[in-house]
Amino acid sequence: RQLGPCADYLVINVSSPNTPGLRSLQQREPLRHLLASTLKARDEFAPNAPLFVKLAPDLSSEEMADVADVVLETGIDGMIVSNTTNARPESLLSTHKRETGGLSGAPIKNRSTECIRTMYDLTKGKVPI
Repeated sequence: RQLGPCADYLVINVSSPNTPGLRSLQQREPLRHLLASTLKARDEFAPNAPLFVKLAPDLSSEEMADVADVVLETGIDGMIVSNTTNARPESLLSTHKRETGGLSGAPIKNRSTECIRTMYDLTKGKVPI
């Protein structure tokens, strides 16, 4: 509340692979509730700050469609697609490839690009990514 007037933008990260249960907030109803309540708080405490949601690249096609519907319905300002993944491609060469936690960068470039394309199509380009 005190920092709201200082915010340039706000991001709801529902995609961290390191926080147990957090990714369940990417499901339709929990996400709808979270975004609606956050928009209300944003409008009160940081009315000039755009609101974004950060998504995982691990969403299924159905989950991406649900997220797109909620994003369009709530009218948030944009999406950050995509965060890190829990997946471990067989192509990884590192001796640490079996470690848990988020994987990013070149190993997920194709999947991330696919997610961006899908979310753009699902929102018909109406929501900045």
